[in-house]
Amino acid sequence: MEDSEAKAIESVRQHLKRSRGLDISGYSSTFVLRSLRKRVGRSRANDLPDYLRLVRSSEEETTEFIGALSINVTDFFRDAGAFEALSEKVIRPVIKSKVGTGGIVRIWSAGCATGQELYTLAMCLEQELRRTGNMENIIGTVTGGDLSKSAIAFARKGVYTKEQVKNVPPQLLLEYFDERDEKYEVGDRLRRRVRFVNEDLLSEPVSRFFDIVVCRNVLIYFSRTMHDQVVMNLHRSLRPNGYLMLGRTESLLGSPRLHYDLMDAENRIFKKKE
Repeated sequence: MEDSEAKAIESVRQHLKRSRGLDISGYSSTFVLRSLRKRVGRSRANDLPDYLRLVRSSEEETTEFIGALSINVTDFFRDAGAFEALSEKVIRPVIKSKVGTGGIVRIWSAGCATGQELYTLAMCLEQELRRTGNMENIIGTVTGGDLSKSAIAFARKGVYTKEQVKNVPPQLLLEYFDERDEKYEVGDRLRRRVRFVNEDLLSEPVSRFFDIVVCRNVLIYFSRTMHDQVVMNLHRSLRPNGYLMLGRTESLLGSPRLHYDLMDAENRIFKKKE
């Protein structure tokens, strides 16, 4: 990395800290630089120095850059086997533990990006409520949280192209989506199960007492220090004996690992220790 690029990274870090109170020191320099280059290509800036002048002078561009830092690579039923394991090994027993208690099953899609994972979890939850015969007596909700306000707005709208829904099983596509003008809109049944929050995983969690937290393919973008901070924030957001699911390429490292029991190594499913 060139000196000019390192200085650009430090400059934008200071700007976000000063202007928005957002500390991105935990993000890897490579990731921040890639986000800067992305915005240079999509803004009216000519090069990196020009973009730094723009982002420092424009509230709108500052917001756009924060959005570029969000991890928006997602898909419906990404790694389908992982969601099958989650349904069978986690969602189903959590539902059964609520029977007779008038309980609520609460799932958090942390770093939900544009909503595909969020709605996938909502479909898995509803299918398991039906399978166990608990559609009426147990409430199931999924909360989607993300740093990017634009990503949250996209997820809340819930309209996807045919290409974007290609991994949704046909029967679920028919049941949970409305086809309009060659696009697929999330139907009311799923919408009633979901809510959205604008949330920074590096901050103290606003939402708590979840039975399940799914945070897939997000930790790989953080430095080791911030990885530990996020993992412990997720720990605080879980109920006693709650479950955490990571992406298949992610692991719990160092001391935070001591706060979880490994339940499924292949699918990176952990259970909170008490």
